[in-house]
Amino acid sequence: MRSVTWESFLASPAGRTVLAWEEGACARFLANKSGNRALQIGFGALNPFAASPITHRILIDDVVHAHASESDFRDRVLAQADALPLCDECCDAIVLAHTFDRHPEKLQATVNEAARVLAPNGLLIALFFNAMGSWTLREKVFPSRKILPNGSACIPILSIKAAIQKAGLSLEGGNFGVYAVSPDKNSANVRLPGWLDKAGDRWWPTLSNVILLSARKVTVKTTLVGKVNFAAAKSGKTVSATLKNSESLKISNDAADCS
Repeated sequence: MRSVTWESFLASPAGRTVLAWEEGACARFLANKSGNRALQIGFGALNPFAASPITHRILIDDVVHAHASESDFRDRVLAQADALPLCDECCDAIVLAHTFDRHPEKLQATVNEAARVLAPNGLLIALFFNAMGSWTLREKVFPSRKILPNGSACIPILSIKAAIQKAGLSLEGGNFGVYAVSPDKNSANVRLPGWLDKAGDRWWPTLSNVILLSARKVTVKTTLVGKVNFAAAKSGKTVSATLKNSESLKISNDAADCS
């Protein structure tokens, strides 16, 4: 069986196609998301924040990456995805870039940790290989014709959706992408969908090779319904705020009728 590392995968036409599609997809989802801090977990070769208005960007991974280019403003931190060295609710956007493919045993722990540091109304984006994709199915039939990197778990989308919802996040949508390999080495041309990508989006989206899921952290806030008589509460008297408001409204209505 042919061995495929993440480095050799990114150097192949399939890897370049995946990288270009994911950067374009993240640009569409993050272009209008404002905030103070954006976090990427895993897959340092991908820069999902190129079109993001958020300036403070953090990359957390458990491997050391090569030196970044001058246009890459991400602060690089060496840490585990399920033990982030960040405080609660401090990130407005989080991208889980193939974290599930590399560490499937930490699926729920990773999502829970991402939900912890995600700010209210924050956006979570998860990128992963499709378990029903054509590349995965081809490897099962022809093991010697391997495309995906070694150890790619390819977790079913239903399992990832369940983990996100269990962490208390609300699913919003997503994208299916990469149905074929683009032979063009120009990244701008690779992002343009070919005829097979257009047909796949319409007729068999679940057979894509890459999936993007988006979720949001929705918090429920309390709503005040009336004024509270704190003086009466201290004296031991029970006063209903709702009843008091209704009585005041009745008196004002009676006064209006008399006039």
